[in-house]
Amino acid sequence: MTYRYKILSIDGGGIRGIIPAIILDEIEKRTSKPICQLFNLIAGTSTGGILTAALTKPNPSYQSQPQFKAEDLIDIYRQDGKRIFLESPVTSLLKLDDIVRAKYSSKGRDEVLTEYLQDTLLKKALTDLFITSYDIELRMPIFFVNNVKDQKLGENFRKICDGYTMKQAAMATSAAPTYFKPYKIDTADPTNSGYYALVDGGVFANNPTSLAIMEALISSARPDPQKPDKQPLTINDVLVVSLGTGSLNRRYSYDQAVNWGLIQWVEPMLSITLDGNSESVACQLEQLLPQADGYPKQYYRFQRQLTKANDNMDDTSPENIERLITLAKQIIEQRDSELDELCQQLTQGLYQQQPEESVLVGI
Repeated sequence: MTYRYKILSIDGGGIRGIIPAIILDEIEKRTSKPICQLFNLIAGTSTGGILTAALTKPNPSYQSQPQFKAEDLIDIYRQDGKRIFLESPVTSLLKLDDIVRAKYSSKGRDEVLTEYLQDTLLKKALTDLFITSYDIELRMPIFFVNNVKDQKLGENFRKICDGYTMKQAAMATSAAPTYFKPYKIDTADPTNSGYYALVDGGVFANNPTSLAIMEALISSARPDPQKPDKQPLTINDVLVVSLGTGSLNRRYSYDQAVNWGLIQWVEPMLSITLDGNSESVACQLEQLLPQADGYPKQYYRFQRQLTKANDNMDDTSPENIERLITLAKQIIEQRDSELDELCQQLTQGLYQQQPEESVLVGI
């Protein structure tokens, strides 16, 4: 049995995005194919949204191929992490500023994402993508997609594409509250003030896997005049790969928390919300998509507790980066047979390409 539709979903987690980047690099090496050719839909939140955009960005010199291998994107964390999470000298001296303004300037993040994504339009993505964010003025989710036909200005949400860039989507989805200021995007949407005021999609979907599945099912059910005989997807047609950024294990003592007020709860609440969202979605999908006898595995979740690495999303120290790299390698080693099984499934049914088009060499 070959699944008709293959979904990749990548959690948020700041600098911990190096974990899924390393796992994706391993998948590319085992399949000799770029990620965007292995999946029909790639969804991401925050750091996962940045990876989603970069993995689907076409090469300016060869538009049918991605510009980046997953291996290239590891450098976003290993080399550019300190630029993204760069405190200004004033803020680093006056920690009280963290209470009244964002911890980091968006300048470094903007520079890094400009270097990687430039002004590439969402609709140029090499496979379907789905990137989450949230508008704090409209008070609704804003989803970045690549198919203009999927755009929709719903009563309680927006799906936007035409005229928007990958960099805008990446900036919006990674604007984590307290860490970065909201990201403002001008829009012709007649139902608001002429702009979106966007923050990190992790505030409601740090693990966007369930949303990605629903997006695939909804999109496939839309009539297509060019394919009148097209059969909509069912849940049984979908292979799902979900990549975490490390399960948080920091404990908050009841004896301490019982006396906390607004200020003390701010940072723990964000951490608890993001981690709780990721793990609850994973729990539901384990039950919704259990492995059935006689059928290939349908749901893969690669995640592990952060026992040694720091669970802060902004710890860019060389020591922590190495711990995160070690954790990713441990996941690969411990799930080796599952990765082989997954890679076999991902390459089943792929159309035959010329060698220079199908392998990663030269991308």
